[in-house]
Amino acid sequence: MPLFKYRGRTALIVALSGAAGLAACNQDKLLVAPTPDVVLPKDITGPAALPAAYAAAIGDFQVAYAGGYGTGLDNNEGMAQMSGLLADELIDAETFNTRIEVDRRATKVINATTLQTFQDIQRARATADLVASRFRQFDPTNPQGAEIQALAAFSYVLLAEDYCNGVPTSTVNDDGSFTFGAPQTGQQILNTAVAKFDSAITLATATHGSTALNLARIGKGRALLDLNKPTEAAAAVAAVPSSFNYSIQHDENTGRQNNAIFSFNYLEARFAVGDREGTNGLPFVSLNDPRMPIIDAGPGFDGETELFLTTKYSDRKSPTPLAVGTEARLIQAEAALRNGDLGTFVSMVNDARANALTYTADGSSTSQALPSPAPIAQSAIPATATGKQNLLFQERAIDLFLTSHRLGDLRRLIWQYGRSADAVFPVGPYEPDNTSKAGTNFGTDVNLPIPSEESNNPLFLKGAGACINRSAGIT
Repeated sequence: MPLFKYRGRTALIVALSGAAGLAACNQDKLLVAPTPDVVLPKDITGPAALPAAYAAAIGDFQVAYAGGYGTGLDNNEGMAQMSGLLADELIDAETFNTRIEVDRRATKVINATTLQTFQDIQRARATADLVASRFRQFDPTNPQGAEIQALAAFSYVLLAEDYCNGVPTSTVNDDGSFTFGAPQTGQQILNTAVAKFDSAITLATATHGSTALNLARIGKGRALLDLNKPTEAAAAVAAVPSSFNYSIQHDENTGRQNNAIFSFNYLEARFAVGDREGTNGLPFVSLNDPRMPIIDAGPGFDGETELFLTTKYSDRKSPTPLAVGTEARLIQAEAALRNGDLGTFVSMVNDARANALTYTADGSSTSQALPSPAPIAQSAIPATATGKQNLLFQERAIDLFLTSHRLGDLRRLIWQYGRSADAVFPVGPYEPDNTSKAGTNFGTDVNLPIPSEESNNPLFLKGAGACINRSAGIT
């Protein structure tokens, strides 16, 4: 499969009262109000407001997860991009210091880029928590309530996987005041996520919401895997079909609805797909895998960094997968590997390969997606435990590429599998062949810090990077 040369450049809030009038409003005016920057509980006063509330929760999660692009959004980077930049999926191909800090594993607590991303994911969490509670209050038999509850739980998972220990989760009161949250470890946040996924599963089962049910099952399995409970994680996802696909949808209508992964990669030429970044990074470009075909577009924004484009996100409306059935199989594969069951391990890996999403080689919407990758013969499985782990985590990295999984996986390789940070994260000279960036080394970050602005929270820790600790573990 060749690398094609491509030269063309091609605080959220919702006022939900008066739902009948809102239906006639412009969509962006509905979903984005100037103040306040959070959804207030008093704004959702009955069943008539729930359709707009549902759209707002979906929209908030989309911006937090995959970003936003265009007027009024200041080109927000989502969790999928920021976590990929800190890990080895993306490299910075431009000149913004705030993004270079993340890519170089040396993010300051005063960083405008990561502040926006942190605010977006916290807003998505708060909106989804509130909207889910209103579904329980006003329309408890609607499966959309289970879906939003699952999205709320996913926001907790993202906070635990991508940030240091010490993330607070505050709530907004009816009058707009805050009940501030205390710093929590990743373990505490993940336990909350599991409880929310369980609630979503119960509700989805009762309301026959199969989409929400499988979404929550995968989310619960992911959270349990993060908690180092692989056997429980495998049980949680066992019933999920391999063909399941829940993706966050995007559209060309407004900047808020655009897929910003595409925008920063194709349109802005600021983020490029990594290839053996910092010696430890996976060869995402060189692998030439149909699950993430790559196009070589020449120099990026900085005029030096080679801009590799992913056809997984080839236009403004490309969906961003959040939970796919193949992840369920890979969770089962990991549990089997941990239990020494090689046969099940190979079977689950090959099931995931056969059912994985694949994409076109050239990014064209008229081209046919590439065939699924071939199965791996059991005789080709590495003999050593480390080799098998490497195979598994590479399969996860490719199948779940740029979906905010990789950073959490690198952290798990450290604290669950006993590897050193210098063995899994990019290390050594930072972009040594780039004249504008050479002369510095990668730092030591294994997660994102909490922005200094959180110090407005009187319960928040001061100093030490505003974290309980910066370790790869969750305690």
